[in-house]
This record gives sequence, C-alpha cells and structure tokens, in this order.
Amino acid sequence: MSQEKNSVYLEGKFSAHLISKKLWKKNDFLYVACSGGLDSVVLAHLLKSISIPFEILHCNFNLRGDESIRDEAFVQSLADMLGVKIHVKSFNTKDEMTKMGRGIQETARILRYNWFEEMINDKQVKGINAFLLTAHHQDDQVETIAMNFFRGTGIAGLRGMQEKVNLIIRPLLPFSRTELMNYAKLNSIACVEDSSNIDIHYTRNLFRHSILETVKNVYPEVASNLVENAKRFAEIEYIYKLQIEKIKSGLIEKNEQGWKIPVKKLMLSKPLDTILFELFSAFGFSADQSMELKKLFNASTGKSMQSTTHRVLRNRDWLLINLIDDTEKKLIVIEEGMESVIFGHHILSIKQCDKSKSPDADPNKAWMDAKHIKYPLILRPWKPGDYFYPLGMKKKKKISRFLTDLKISKKEKEDQWVIESDKKIIWVVGKRIDDRVKVAPSTNNIISIEILSR
Repeated sequence: MSQEKNSVYLEGKFSAHLISKKLWKKNDFLYVACSGGLDSVVLAHLLKSISIPFEILHCNFNLRGDESIRDEAFVQSLADMLGVKIHVKSFNTKDEMTKMGRGIQETARILRYNWFEEMINDKQVKGINAFLLTAHHQDDQVETIAMNFFRGTGIAGLRGMQEKVNLIIRPLLPFSRTELMNYAKLNSIACVEDSSNIDIHYTRNLFRHSILETVKNVYPEVASNLVENAKRFAEIEYIYKLQIEKIKSGLIEKNEQGWKIPVKKLMLSKPLDTILFELFSAFGFSADQSMELKKLFNASTGKSMQSTTHRVLRNRDWLLINLIDDTEKKLIVIEEGMESVIFGHHILSIKQCDKSKSPDADPNKAWMDAKHIKYPLILRPWKPGDYFYPLGMKKKKKISRFLTDLKISKKEKEDQWVIESDKKIIWVVGKRIDDRVKVAPSTNNIISIEILSR
C-alpha cells in the first residue's frame, strides 16, 4: 500500500469510527487537549483532515524549564498551521503541589482537568454543548488495565477507560500507537517529546517501558489480549451493576434525615463484603472502611463510623446514614471501644494496656493514663486559641506558639491535628501529649494511641 493510501486509510478508519459511535453531534463544540506530543498532535491532524472544527487547549506546567517553553511554542505553531484557535494556561505547579500536599503528577492532573472543566463550563452556561477530546489510544488502555489490576480497582478498573465519560471523549482508543506513529511519519507530522516520558520513577512509564515489555517476552499477544478482556469486563460490569442495584434497592431506604439499612437483613446478604463495598462507597467509604463497618453489626446503639462526607450510626436494629455538614467534616469522633480510626493517609490505632507496658519515646505513639481520659475523644485540626500543657511543663502553652517553636514548615503546621477529651487537648498528634494525662507510677491502666500508615 502506498504512503498516500496508508494515510487515507487511517483517516477513513478514524472517520468511520466516529460515525459508528456517534461520540458527539454535528453542532457540538470540541476542545482538544494538546501537549505537543505525538498522540495529541496526530489527533489534531486527523480531525482537521476530515474537516471537524475544534480549538486547542494547552497546559504549561513550568516543570521542565526550556522544554516547557519549547512545548508551548510548538503547540502555538501547530494551531497556526492548522488554522485553529488555541488557549494556553500557565501553572506554577511546584507551588500548587506544596499547597495540595500531593505529588507532581497528581497535582498536574488536578490542575489541567480543573482548567478543562472551567473552559467547558464556560461554553455550557452559554447554552453550547462542549466536550473535551483527549488522545488516549489503545496502548494507553493496555497500560491502564494492567495498572488497575495490580492496584486492585475491581471490575470497573479492568474494563479500562471508556470512550466517552460525561464531557470527556477519547476518540483514539481503538487505535494503536504504532498506527499513530506511521500516520505521523507518512505525513511528515512533527511533534515534541516530553523527556519525563522515559522516567520509570513514574508508574505508567514503569509499566510501559519495563513491566509490559517483560510480559511480552512470555505472552507476545498481551496487548490484544488485555484489550479483548476489557470488552468482556465491560459487559460483565453491566450485568454486575444490574444485580447490585437490585440488591441495594432491597436493602436501603430513604428517609427525611438520610438513609437507613436493616442490620439483620444486611448481615444475611451474600456476598457480604462486595455488597458492603457497593453500598457504602457511594457515601465516601473506602474498601477498608467498608470492612470496618462490620463492627457496627454487634455494636450498641449510638456507635458510629464516618467517611469524609457521611456518618453511619447504629440505632437499635438499623444503620442510619446521614450527610456530615461542613462544620463536622473536619472532626472525627472516637467512641470508647473503637480500636482504629481512619485519619487522612493514616490510621489511629487505639489500645488499652496495663501498667506492665512501658511507654516509649516514639512521637507517633501517645501513652496516657486511662483514668484521665473521658470519651468520646475528638480528633480535629488545631485552631487559633487552642492551648495545652506540654508534657514536662506546668504552664499552658498556645499550640500556635508550640508549633512555631518546633520550627516546622508552614504546610506541616497547617496540617497539624489534635485530640481532645472533655474539651481539653490531650495530644498534639505526632508531637507531644498533655502533661495532665501522662503515665505516672500510680497509673494502673494505659491508653495507647499510635499513628500507622495506611
């Protein structure tokens, strides 16, 4: 097949795919996310070749010095060449990363999709249906499925990315990177290469350049096998969701305050772990928290657990689910008898010990005399005006001054939490306990609270 025919073949295949899937309507407005890399540049050229109007969105994260400047200039020249409008957003990603307390890749992803959403919403409020097109292709799909398998995301993760989710469309998913590379080569399409794409410290790069390449040595057809499996899992997920919705509708009831579930009926449900996860993930509970909810089956009235958005309360024969209002979202109630509490990226482990246990100096452990502790305990961020009596001191000290004296970073200071008992702060978490609850020679029972990583 000639170069020209090869080029026309891909354009025809692309056009036929769009027509058959009806991913958008004729008058819909389209944005294309374009980094300057091969995939997004080829997507822009393919759309132009079949006369589909669009505008380009480009993010400059200012992370790679001259490379970032080069990429922005390249995408600008691409837009000029194709005769399409371009919108560029520049971010101070490192500062945003510090504010968010997240890694570079995650911060960049949040920033770009927030901006993309703003651009689309701006069109929507004007009554224009708008969509974002991304250049994810078949190879990206294979990597995503593999990563999701090892991450443990369940059926939804194993069916991979969908071609259309809400306002995001991925029209290149059926096409391999080899097809895109051949098209670029045949049409002398230039692109820029992000040097970070070969850094295997990033998870996707590790799968792309190392793990999947190793698997190919044993199973040469791994890519096509995973793509076919994804189609099967998409159908399995459809059936699974139908059955789960049927089970959920027979368990959960809506009331004026929120929702309620009969405990005995829930306990008899099978498979219980799956049903627990599906029921409570909708209320912000993680898979681990869903398993913890089993403790409420045998708990007394008044015992509760909460996610970042909802609280589940045992009330006689029912589990009551209520939305936590904004004033409550930043505090966690620790009831007597609770052995663990999920706390951000950590778990607080709470144990009762006798006096044979010897407290150690680990700052992630708080050893306190049980007779001075009154439940419920409140875990919350510190606030101005808070004070306590630092261990070893007889005078109270404002927590703001205590943290300043420790010379910790501004971010760490902002993220500091405390535990209070009976309106008294008993532990500046991970730093120091209050002198009034310390273990003394006369102590008989000890409460130990330890910070563990999730």
